[in-house]
Amino acid sequence: MQSPPTPAVSQFAHADKVVHFGLFFVLAATMHLAFRPRLLIAVPILFLYAVSIEAIQHFVPGRGADVWDVIADMAGVLGFYLCRALYKARAKHGRT
Repeated sequence: MQSPPTPAVSQFAHADKVVHFGLFFVLAATMHLAFRPRLLIAVPILFLYAVSIEAIQHFVPGRGADVWDVIADMAGVLGFYLCRALYKARAKHGRT
C-alpha cells in the first residue's frame, strides 16, 4: 500500500514541477547520448512516456494524474534540446 508523499520541511511552491523538469531534462540527455534519435522521434517517445506515467498514477492509491506534470516533463525535454541547439550553434560559430 502506498501512502501519499509527506511534504518536506524545506519544500517550496511547485517543487514537484522543478523535479519533473529536471528528471526529464536528464532523461532526454541520456536518451540522446545513448541512441542519438532524431528530434522528431525523441520528443514523441518522451511525450508518450510522460503521459503513460501520469495515466498509471491515476490508478495508484494516494496518487493522481496531473496535466501540469506532463507539461513540466516536456519543458524539461525541450529545455535539453534548446541547450543542445545553443551549444551546437556556439561551437559552430567558434570554429569559423
